Amino acid sequence: MRKNGRTKAGSQRCKCTDCSLGVTAPRPDRKHDADLRAFLDWLLSGRTQGDMGPGPRALRKRIQWCWNVRPVIPPPIVRHHTVMADGTYMNHGWCLIVAVDGESGEVLGLRWCAHESKAAYMALFSRIPAPDVLITDGLHGAETACNAAWPDTRIQRCLVHVQRNTRADLTSKPRLDAGKELKKLSDRLTKVHDAEQAARWGEALNAWHLRWGDFINERTFARDDPTNPKATRREWWWTHQEVRRCYRRLERLFREGKLFAFLEPALTAGGPVVRTTNRLEGGVNSPLKHVLLDHHGLPEEHMRRACEWVRYMKSGSPDPASLIRPEHRSPARPSPAEEDGDTGAPEYGTGISWDEFHTHVGRRFDC
Repeated sequence: MRKNGRTKAGSQRCKCTDCSLGVTAPRPDRKHDADLRAFLDWLLSGRTQGDMGPGPRALRKRIQWCWNVRPVIPPPIVRHHTVMADGTYMNHGWCLIVAVDGESGEVLGLRWCAHESKAAYMALFSRIPAPDVLITDGLHGAETACNAAWPDTRIQRCLVHVQRNTRADLTSKPRLDAGKELKKLSDRLTKVHDAEQAARWGEALNAWHLRWGDFINERTFARDDPTNPKATRREWWWTHQEVRRCYRRLERLFREGKLFAFLEPALTAGGPVVRTTNRLEGGVNSPLKHVLLDHHGLPEEHMRRACEWVRYMKSGSPDPASLIRPEHRSPARPSPAEEDGDTGAPEYGTGISWDEFHTHVGRRFDC
């Protein structure tokens, strides 16, 4: 056999030199690779199925098997200087926790969970070598899991999330003078760029407490305000609870060194330390939401697979073709018992069965 040009489809054609018989040698692997590339091109580009070729029905038939391929990010071997971790909530009540490199934004791992608990973060952190710094939004589960899995890792609280928490407590336009001053202090967090500015910020926070310490310690007793809904549950409560909570959060983070860890020389010696999770929010979570919005109406299982593909393509060295297995193209068929619905377990329904009201008695023969 020798090569004899190509067919209209682009396949290599061969011809026998003795009998002049022409044949083509199909390459299923190349076809499967092309199908998967077409699937990812449609899934991640935001284009409709009608824009992808001969028609929506032909595309769906071609890429149907691609939903069986589940991208798995291998655990990283190299230790990273900084790691960002955060969870994003989707429809149907599930959450996806993602860890990325703090400098490049490379996805290091992901974890599905119901909510951002310590166990979920522990399962994710146990697959990643301990970094020097973890940048997080401040949820208790992430920080607790970091202290357990990576005891020597420092925590840098995302300053943008700290400012959001301040606005949640004081609103964008606080009514009280103490709240106005405290919000100005919070807004200055992202303008701190060196150790001297960080020290002056801490002095300003301490000066605020000297002026307003007695104010935030004021209490209201239930006997003095019986119409307040809190009076049915408590004997007393803090009169200015929101301002007090905001100050205590800022003071605790400053005292624990989680506000300005990115300025410590011991940590910056290994490389720059970012102070926000914007790279994770805008580089990974935002494209994920756009993919689900572009392909709204997907089944829940396909929505999860789409999220995993977005994360996988942002990992260090994605290679979709290496994930294809023979069972993806031709999944195992269910047994005849499974096709008939006979799984061996009792089935319970909510419908009414006619046999519940009528009993059939067969003919009896006396031998």
